[in-house]
Amino acid sequence: MAPVVQTFMLKKTDLSKEVQSANREECYVCYRAKKNCLCGSIKPFPTRMRFVILMHAKEAKRQKTGTARLAKLCLKNAELLIGTDFTRDERVNSLLQDPSYYPLVLYPGPEAVNFKTLGKDLSTEGKTLLIFVIDGTWECARRLLYRSRNLRALPRLSFSRGYTSQFAIKKQPREHCISTIEALYYLCKEAEEAGYENLKAQSENLILVFKKLVETQLNYSKGKGRRGSGLRS
Repeated sequence: MAPVVQTFMLKKTDLSKEVQSANREECYVCYRAKKNCLCGSIKPFPTRMRFVILMHAKEAKRQKTGTARLAKLCLKNAELLIGTDFTRDERVNSLLQDPSYYPLVLYPGPEAVNFKTLGKDLSTEGKTLLIFVIDGTWECARRLLYRSRNLRALPRLSFSRGYTSQFAIKKQPREHCISTIEALYYLCKEAEEAGYENLKAQSENLILVFKKLVETQLNYSKGKGRRGSGLRS
């Protein structure tokens, strides 16, 4: 007896849903759509500095493909925490209480120091720089720092010169605002210039991954424009 073969006709709407579902599949490492996964471009490298990226909860919910996640994947000596107030956060406080670290928060201010003013003096202290990096919109970052009393009390670290964001797909609220991955890239560069780091161009991976992200998003936007161009008169 011949086997019974059942065939099913897929409706156009069902096929469309399947295609949409496939397009929405995410990489569980970089949190991008699998077709736009950037993991192949990431080359993690070690740093003397230790980074703790504090992502505002709103940013985590709204920006799953944000640059902070990519930066964390590039930096071996980094971790990412999510929240809105880290005053009582056990992980943050345990790091702050560790005598082997010299904690700083990457945030501008009139009394902020930079690697140019710090120079090589830090190397004589025998401590590892612990850099807290706040990720979120300007307003969210300001609120997070204000609510986190343990972080608010820390010395601030900034840059020795100004930088302009290359985030072509996103408008920055102010001229000096840059994305998290750009900030970490420039911080690594300035630390190396001051003699605190010896990365041998490995930090370039941060900016290369960032440019790949921008390029992918721009190509996606252009593709959407081409598909919709036939609807315009």
